[in-house]
Amino acid sequence: MSLLVSVQQLDRRIKGILRQFDVDKASRVEKEVIKQMKLACNEVKLDVRDYEYAETRAEQVKWVKVSRYNLVALEKLIVQLPEVFGPADVAELSASIDHLRSEIR
Repeated sequence: MSLLVSVQQLDRRIKGILRQFDVDKASRVEKEVIKQMKLACNEVKLDVRDYEYAETRAEQVKWVKVSRYNLVALEKLIVQLPEVFGPADVAELSASIDHLRSEIR
């Protein structure tokens, strides 16, 4: 499975969990974290796409750094929403993110 497909599955999983959460009942801080999380998901998808389509090793190295940074940020955002992501979700998503980070070289 390609990295891009893995990232797309992670994105669908995160956004699927977010859709089940009633955003209207969320605090202002939670709404901001959700907004940042959706943005981070989109950024990671674009970063991995650019990594896979890079024509030179220098471009790949650039996108490796950017995508790893955004994956770490995404993982931190997931932990900030315990009302949305339960312990099992956090464990599953963290494992997926760790796997992606290890695959992007």
